[in-house]
Amino acid sequence: MTTFVPGTKVVIGRLMRMFKTKSLIIIFFMIILLIVLCTGCARWPYDPSDPGETDYKLKITVQVYGELNVDNGNYYIVLDTDGNPANGPGEEVDDWEDEYYYIQLDDFGFYFTTVEEGSSSIALTNSSISEDEFQVTISLNDLGNPENSIEFNVVTTDSNNNTYDYLADFLTIGTSFGSIVEDYDSLGDAENEEDDFDIIGVTAEIVIL
Repeated sequence: MTTFVPGTKVVIGRLMRMFKTKSLIIIFFMIILLIVLCTGCARWPYDPSDPGETDYKLKITVQVYGELNVDNGNYYIVLDTDGNPANGPGEEVDDWEDEYYYIQLDDFGFYFTTVEEGSSSIALTNSSISEDEFQVTISLNDLGNPENSIEFNVVTTDSNNNTYDYLADFLTIGTSFGSIVEDYDSLGDAENEEDDFDIIGVTAEIVIL
């Protein structure tokens, strides 16, 4: 028959309770770790087609025959986001509808706004300019997240918004990732033979940056 020293049973009981508590804590943290790992696996690989995870952007590149000349005129990209490919922006600035968005390049730089009078404008920082080419990138969120397509035109004017050149037919681009559209305009078709405002190439694509 085993004889226990007085108090031994109490000590053993406490040790067993401590062991059970530690085991439960360890099991709890292991469960938490497994949940975190499973959540991470569920998010990978990244799916660029998921609109909840992706900020799609419209990138447009414009090239002119001469050199960009913001001292003597303006360069516009005007965008229609109503999703109707049958209608789109034309060449006359005064005829643009209030709902149109536009990007303007002048001697103050790039800015983005809507045609509606009194609309606030924002400076576009995601843009670049070289001797004969400029490029702008804008989030589809800033265009109201159009579902199907965007119709747009590129227009150059003098400082009083008298048109020099434009795309004879507005372009339409889908809003899904990878959509692309290009147009190569005729040389020498700008008013008054203004080479600096003679549009010769336009490329647009939907990207993720």
